[in-house]
Amino acid sequence: MLCCGVATKRSSNSGSPAPQKPSADFRAEILSAFAAQWSEEGRPPRSVPRFCKALGTTEAEFYRHFPSLHAVEKAFWGDWTAGTIAAVAQGGDWDGFSARERYLAFLFAVVQSAAERRSLLLERFHGMLPVSNPGELDGLRMSFLAFARQLVDRGVETGEIADRRGITPLYPGILYIHLRWVLDHYLKDESEGFERTDAFIEKTVALAFDLFRSQAIDSAADLARFLLPGNPWNWCSGGGK
Repeated sequence: MLCCGVATKRSSNSGSPAPQKPSADFRAEILSAFAAQWSEEGRPPRSVPRFCKALGTTEAEFYRHFPSLHAVEKAFWGDWTAGTIAAVAQGGDWDGFSARERYLAFLFAVVQSAAERRSLLLERFHGMLPVSNPGELDGLRMSFLAFARQLVDRGVETGEIADRRGITPLYPGILYIHLRWVLDHYLKDESEGFERTDAFIEKTVALAFDLFRSQAIDSAADLARFLLPGNPWNWCSGGGK
């Protein structure tokens, strides 16, 4: 099209900037590169300039998506957890699963997915207690707690979980500690096909839901309040670290 004898179409050598990648795509590329460098070097990337050089991007572009490499790791573990939850929820039987069955499906999926990034898990969780709460795992914790609250709500609705004032809100945090315990057991498991981890999951989930239906969890929570200073469940509920 011509207007006043001047072509309105921009010429190929007009000097226009190259189109940027979609934000979501580049965010995923950053997370993937972060995990790849971690696996190759045996530790998380520590320098934004070096990380950007290896990725083939600029610091300015990196900071459009993340404020720091620390934030990248938080997002990495959060996305891993959220992705695992989304994958199991797409199963055809999910809607008919009880809360216990959903939790079991999630844990088995976590272990299966963990096999693909075992070296990263070993690096991050080495020497770490299941009750510890480093900032790098905030993404994992928050993604899981949102899922655990849905599990507890479903369990209360179906009668699998007894609804007790002052106690039920603690259940998601208890399940989070259990998730960390499962990961700890998996990373120490040397059995063929990680069979002991599978058995550990089945037995401990059965125990947890038995306790959630009984009065024993009330006594355990009261004892924890008595023995531990402050509010030891605060960070489990998402209210702090």
